[in-house]
Amino acid sequence: MLKYQALIFDLDGTLSDSVPMILKSSESVHQRMELPWQAEEVSAFIGRPLTETAAAFAPGREQEYLNYFREYNLLYMPKMIRPFPGILSLLAKLQERGVRLGIVTSRHQWGADWSVELLGIQAYFDCVIGVEATERHKPEPEPALLALNKLGADPADAIFIGDAPVDIACGKAAGMRTIAVSWGVSSRERLMAAEPDWFCNTTADLQRLLLLD
Repeated sequence: MLKYQALIFDLDGTLSDSVPMILKSSESVHQRMELPWQAEEVSAFIGRPLTETAAAFAPGREQEYLNYFREYNLLYMPKMIRPFPGILSLLAKLQERGVRLGIVTSRHQWGADWSVELLGIQAYFDCVIGVEATERHKPEPEPALLALNKLGADPADAIFIGDAPVDIACGKAAGMRTIAVSWGVSSRERLMAAEPDWFCNTTADLQRLLLLD
């Protein structure tokens, strides 16, 4: 039986079916700024701070990129994001068992907090760590360590769950075990290359792994 006191989740692509919304927002920004658009290229940046995306695709115009991205997020988020199937019941069972839950995301705090509200999952989480909370971000360990501190949990008793290699790297760097999930932005090959402790294809697989059934 898996033993853990706390679980830290990534947000986009792990809890929230929001990758289509992110890509739609990015495409709208690129069109508005007359920048080249390739979904595959932008997808590779999902999970990292948006400032890195802006620097890569709009050097010298980063703030403009960020402003437009926020504008389109405000437009598309209420219409497009949903929790992945099975996530709400999973979180409810974890809460019933007294597991401490946190979120570590590369989203800005306003976007993370609003996403959690739109998804209807705010009651399950003791902390939501946005990109502004630490000087260094995923794949560095700082945001995971901050979340663990807020949860009062030791890294050895916690698991990081995410859909991108940066999530796995962040959790491992913080001394946590890790679970990679396939329903987000990254391929199985990219995730397995990050060497997670476990891999799940579906939320049902994740529930079985956490021994909630």
